[in-house]
Amino acid sequence: MKDLIRLTELQSGDVYEIFNIADEISNGKYNGLLHGKSVILFFPASSVRTRVTFEKGIDLLGGQPILFPDDALEKKEDIRDVCGYLDNWADLEILV
Repeated sequence: MKDLIRLTELQSGDVYEIFNIADEISNGKYNGLLHGKSVILFFPASSVRTRVTFEKGIDLLGGQPILFPDDALEKKEDIRDVCGYLDNWADLEILV
């Protein structure tokens, strides 16, 4: 399946796949998937629902969400350099 940007871009098979994955999650297939993993999160201040959803999902999969303040990326350092540093300390970075 391609990235989910707009629902109108999905084919019927894509929708079926999303519900299939949701069923698998509900049945515990992915329990502990992120156990022992840390996930760095960058979200804009206006993204409360998305931020909470990601934090909760990471926690439910056994991972540790680490949320940076929304102004953390407004520094003089290039974002590529920051992500390079974080690769040394975290298992995954999510930038929304």
